Amino acid sequence: MAENRRVRGSLMTGIRSVLFDFDGLLANTEPLHFETFLKVLAENDVFLPPGTEQSDFTGIHDRASFRKAFRKVGRSIEPDRVEELVDRKSALYLEEAEKIELFEGVRELLDSIPAGLPYTIASGGRRMDILTVLRRHGLAERFPSFVCGDDVDKSKPDPECFLKGLELLREGEAGGLDPGTCLTFEDSFRGIEAAKSAGMQCVAVTHSYAAAELSKADRVLDSLLEWSWD
Repeated sequence: MAENRRVRGSLMTGIRSVLFDFDGLLANTEPLHFETFLKVLAENDVFLPPGTEQSDFTGIHDRASFRKAFRKVGRSIEPDRVEELVDRKSALYLEEAEKIELFEGVRELLDSIPAGLPYTIASGGRRMDILTVLRRHGLAERFPSFVCGDDVDKSKPDPECFLKGLELLREGEAGGLDPGTCLTFEDSFRGIEAAKSAGMQCVAVTHSYAAAELSKADRVLDSLLEWSWD
C-alpha cells in the first residue's frame, strides 16, 4: 500500500501548472496497447522471450517499443518500417478502443482542478488513440490541445514530452511557467524519471507498478481519489 495516502499542503505550494500522463494514469489502456502490440509483432514473426511482461514496455512510446522488441530478438528494423508497425498497431487499437474505461477518480480529479490552474496531457501515446478515448468519455473539450508521442522524437524517460507540454501551457500564460512550479501525474517509473529530469514535481499512482517501484515520485497514491488540490 502506498504511503502518504492523502496529499495536502506542501506539494501544492507554488504549483502553477499541471501535466497529466494518459495511458495507465487517466485511462486503463495499457492492456489493450500490449495486446495489439503483441499482435503486430506476431504478424511480423517476432515473439518476445518467455517472461516478457506488459510492464517491460509501460511508459515507452510505440516507436521505442517496437525498436526494443526487435532488439530483444536480435533483429534490426528500419525507421520507415517502425512507422508502418506503429500505424498497424494503432489501427488494431482503435478497433477496440470503445471498451477502454477511465480509472476511478479521474472525473473527480479533473472536476476539482482549481480555477485558473493551467493543465494538459503530456503522453507518449498517439494523438488519435488518446482523442478516441477522451471523446468516448466526454473529456475532449477539457484538453483542446495536448502533447503526445506524435509530437516528440524521444520516449520517456527522456523529459522531452513534459518539456513540450509545459511549452504548450506557456503559450497561454503571459507570466510564463517554469518546470520547478509544474506538477506531473504519472503511473510509471519511466514517467517519474522524465518528470524529474525536466525539473518537475511528480505524483505517482499505483495503476501499473507497485509503490516500491514508484518511490522516486514526490508522492505515491493507490488511487486518484486520494488526491486533494488543497
